[in-house]
Amino acid sequence: MKYPHFVTDMAIEAAEPAGAYDLSKHFELDFGIVRHTLNVKNEELARQIGRERGVYITYDCPAEIHFSTRVASAAKGYIAGTLKQLAGTLKKTSPVLVIGLGNADISADSLGHRTADGVEVTRQNISEVRRQSVCAFATSVLGRTGIQSAELASAVTDKIKPSLVILVDSLATGNVSRVGTSFQVSTAGISPGSGVGQDKERIDKSVLGVPVIAIGVPLMLSLRTALYGFVKDYTESQGQKVDEFKLRERMADKKLSGLVVAPKDIDFMATNAANILADAINEAFC
Repeated sequence: MKYPHFVTDMAIEAAEPAGAYDLSKHFELDFGIVRHTLNVKNEELARQIGRERGVYITYDCPAEIHFSTRVASAAKGYIAGTLKQLAGTLKKTSPVLVIGLGNADISADSLGHRTADGVEVTRQNISEVRRQSVCAFATSVLGRTGIQSAELASAVTDKIKPSLVILVDSLATGNVSRVGTSFQVSTAGISPGSGVGQDKERIDKSVLGVPVIAIGVPLMLSLRTALYGFVKDYTESQGQKVDEFKLRERMADKKLSGLVVAPKDIDFMATNAANILADAINEAFC
């Protein structure tokens, strides 16, 4: 089910307007980090929240993650543990392939590229004793190459035959508190650009033929979703009810519906988030 006022890549947020938020499990961890687990097991629930079937694990971290090495280290450990859990037992003869998605020239969309740059690649060191062979590369955008990210991912996967593919991409959120501080790990694959209304060809296990784990951090805020949530919360706190149709119509008239914004320190956030993800991948597989 699609909600025209609600734009987000975060499964935990998509579950809220669909009334499925209570289906997720929440655990408070160290340093104020909260883990949410949403298991979309069937097509009915998938349709209800507008997400593909799979497991979605979100780590909501405090803003201190960008300034405290202790918080960042804890987040890395939790994400690494989740990656190992979701990956299961892998063949050491088949590499883990990390693919960075997005546009390296735009800070808010550069997470995939920056993460891929930080991954410790080991596939070329065939004589080295290691836990797992790892390789990585980053795609570009369709407008620059004329090639879909899914096509590039499929071509490389067919060639090197990895045991697991990890996709990394920037996400969109409707909750300002999650920008740069939440980490979503999923087995459901990803549609690059879907959070900002630029749906591209989906990349998942059915496309690549091998298990896929998608990792993302929301670095973009959907202004439409944020405004809707703010107005709704405010009117309800005043004992009033928002007219959703008129609100959406008004936002469209003001040309707000398609706007996606990022904080002024987005480059700092993107760099830190990428470092955390790259270190987590290295800890899990290298």
